[in-house]
Amino acid sequence: MRTQRVWVALIAICALLLSAGSAQAASLKIGYFDLQAVLDQSQWGKEAKAEFAAKKAALQSQVRDKAKEFEDSKQAFEKQQALLDDKAKKEKILELRQMQMEGEKLLMQTNAELNKLSQELTKPIIDKVIEIVQSMGKKEKYDYIFEVQKGGLVYATEKTDLTKDIIKELDKAKPKK
Repeated sequence: MRTQRVWVALIAICALLLSAGSAQAASLKIGYFDLQAVLDQSQWGKEAKAEFAAKKAALQSQVRDKAKEFEDSKQAFEKQQALLDDKAKKEKILELRQMQMEGEKLLMQTNAELNKLSQELTKPIIDKVIEIVQSMGKKEKYDYIFEVQKGGLVYATEKTDLTKDIIKELDKAKPKK
């Protein structure tokens, strides 16, 4: 949906450029930036990524521990299975199913927690980037500024790439801890 809007905007701009006189077209100022590069290369983005990675590693460790506990119990049951009566087998199978469900629940909770954390860490950065881009657009008199995404921009000269400028401004605007 977003890609479609970008294409429509690009087609509209191309039509505007073609229909406008060469003097008017020459005065059009267009820029672009790469949000993913801003997130990857800015100090604020790097710190958010490091915080996310640390939390992810801790949560994945819990999931691995739970999975290992389940596998160990399952292997122990398989070794003892021949020695157990039917009632004990059924109880152990129910116990293993319960452990498996708890492990799956933990995995789902972990994924939900990581998604929420990702949103919490990136939203303030993205909000600030939008503010910077709008300010930059007004200050430097851009007519249009696009964010590059897969398929969103077919061609642009490097001189109109604002990614590095946005990273500099974001690094200046990063809240102090």
